[in-house]
Amino acid sequence: MIPATPASFVAITGAEAACCLGNDLQAVRERVMSGEPGLRPLRELDAETRWPELRAGWIPDRELMRSRRYGPASALAVHLARRAVERRGWTPAQLADACVVAGSSRGNMAGWLAPWPGRKGRKIYAASNNLHGEIASAVSIDLGIHGGAHLLSNGCSSGLDALGLAWMLVRMGRVSHAVVVAVDLPLVEPLLASFDETGLLGRDSLNDPYSPLTTGFAPAEAGAVLLIEREDALGSETPVWARVAGCWSASDAYDIVGAPEDGAGLARCLEKAREELGGRPIAAICPHANGTASHARAEAAALGRAWAAAASKPSLHLLKPFTGHSLGASGALEAALLADAMRQGRLPPNPRGLTAPPGGFALPERALPLPPGAIVLNVSVAMGGHNTVVALEGR
Repeated sequence: MIPATPASFVAITGAEAACCLGNDLQAVRERVMSGEPGLRPLRELDAETRWPELRAGWIPDRELMRSRRYGPASALAVHLARRAVERRGWTPAQLADACVVAGSSRGNMAGWLAPWPGRKGRKIYAASNNLHGEIASAVSIDLGIHGGAHLLSNGCSSGLDALGLAWMLVRMGRVSHAVVVAVDLPLVEPLLASFDETGLLGRDSLNDPYSPLTTGFAPAEAGAVLLIEREDALGSETPVWARVAGCWSASDAYDIVGAPEDGAGLARCLEKAREELGGRPIAAICPHANGTASHARAEAAALGRAWAAAASKPSLHLLKPFTGHSLGASGALEAALLADAMRQGRLPPNPRGLTAPPGGFALPERALPLPPGAIVLNVSVAMGGHNTVVALEGR
């Protein structure tokens, strides 16, 4: 990692999101701060599903995913990016100089493997509608962004990896600002069937990722956008939500589906982050905590190893019990929620009654104050053993 200097600080200056908690970031924030999860039986969305009692999360406003030109995931990305940019007030000239970095695990497969309800696509767009890269391109086209359009598809870490790549591009001076967007829409029968056959879907109503009784994840739709900029180029009146203080990744090199029980790859990632942050206080961690038993064991082991010698442990703030697991969108969604809370000087609560992993880590059930300059780590883990950690710094 290139050492940070004041001239290369990268700030988050805006965000937007939609998930089962609401159609915009404000609605999502209010539900999280009230401690109210958004998961419901899938039969309430699809009366004919093979998994009627499966806990799942879906975006309430279905129009956000409908477009004759773009696939459903691309349409959602465009809606959210446009909102975030309009609220931030970037000019057409600023947009032209920006870049787009998108992340998605399954891209537009939701509109390709099965027809998207209510969508009337056009045949001329059939080839582009099944591209993962259409997500980044659609945002670039609709917003007039000329500085590059990139898409990462690293499974469930895609959104957090997109934030990391955008941070590197801005910090290196390749662009002065970037739009980070992540979307995934996994609630279609062929995708759910693949998760079910692999043994990943939750099989009961338990919503407690570190419980020894957890059986799998609750699939969910989501989209998130973060706007990042070089802080030295900002005006004094520009609100800074949080800084991106670093990004690290490590691979397990173990198995295409499973994770090593000792969590060695994630532990290396966390240890490297602690080392390169130079002893700066890490107040909290938003872990991946996806609900599968194998991940619970691996992540708990990694956390325990990385903080084995620490006199005090950071608090853990689990967001997937609120939102469900939105695959590649999850890391960016969590980053948006964390940055939104951090600009208000606080950390989000956990839902009530969650099991804490061993090792003395607390799961506070109320919002906590965040000390100025404190660090929050956001963790994503992808199938195939890819681990990513992004550090956010409060202001």
